[in-house]
Amino acid sequence: MSKDRLSASRRLDVALALVSQGDYIAAIDVARAALAADSDWDEAHFTLGDIYERAGETENAVEAFRQYLMLDPKDRMGAEVRLTLLGAAALRDRLPPDYVRALFDDYAPRFEISLRDRLAYRGPELLFEAIRTHLPEMLRPMDVLDLGCGTGLVGEVFAGHVDAIDGIDLSPRMINRARAKGLYRTLVAGDITDMPADIGTDYSVVIAADVLNYLGDLVPALRAAHDRMKPGGLLVFTLEHGDNFPFDLGPGQRFRHHQRAISEWLVECGFNVLSDTLGVLRQEKGNPVEGRVIVARASDALALMAGDLIIPGDPDQASGQTLH
Repeated sequence: MSKDRLSASRRLDVALALVSQGDYIAAIDVARAALAADSDWDEAHFTLGDIYERAGETENAVEAFRQYLMLDPKDRMGAEVRLTLLGAAALRDRLPPDYVRALFDDYAPRFEISLRDRLAYRGPELLFEAIRTHLPEMLRPMDVLDLGCGTGLVGEVFAGHVDAIDGIDLSPRMINRARAKGLYRTLVAGDITDMPADIGTDYSVVIAADVLNYLGDLVPALRAAHDRMKPGGLLVFTLEHGDNFPFDLGPGQRFRHHQRAISEWLVECGFNVLSDTLGVLRQEKGNPVEGRVIVARASDALALMAGDLIIPGDPDQASGQTLH
């Protein structure tokens, strides 16, 4: 660490201490002093933006976040998300992958304690209950793909009821936590919208617990999942419920999806919805977060091709029409 960066770091530590005391005005002065010592430190610009936002100085917050993005175009800290919530950037169709990866790499050591103990997270249990009655009718072997597997909470719930579970997650550190549990056959660090070759192609069940919330447009992920499933396989997932079509970005920095958009995307990607229920996924700041728990069946490729061959207006295919 350079002498300038060391001086800036010490000042930024003081600024963060002042934030914890609620003294945002003094924190801003000290954070600006940190940047005076090292103006190229991207994290200091982001921190200053955060303090400005807390102090209600929106214009200054926007400028600080933009300065951060000039220094870190990959956006590991999620400045674009903050700008979107401030109304200063257009809504994208997903959160930046580098931001999500960095977020969960940092979160990995305290992930389960935070979700289970503080947020009362119960997504895997809701998914298991939603699919439980379908499991006896599934052909064996029953292989499962866990999208965004994290530290393996889905594996803990499903492991005794299926033959094998594979997992994929953007965060290598989350993958390492899941691997230590010994529940997964294969674990891969990768993107669920563009899955690597290590992931199989014949899954009976695909599970996405609290992961699709980080995508706005779900079509790439749904298509990738369908490509990896057996005909008639089941997709089961949770999403936060939203009232804006097709989606918006909530204050928790996760996407919320409209029910009609979800239904249309599932049909487009070759799924038939079996059930769609509401449930409380977790608590956030003491309030319940309502979400959708959806089970859908994958159509086979031949059925999809036949549907594509139906030409609108063809009298031989039209339903409910009378020829004269």
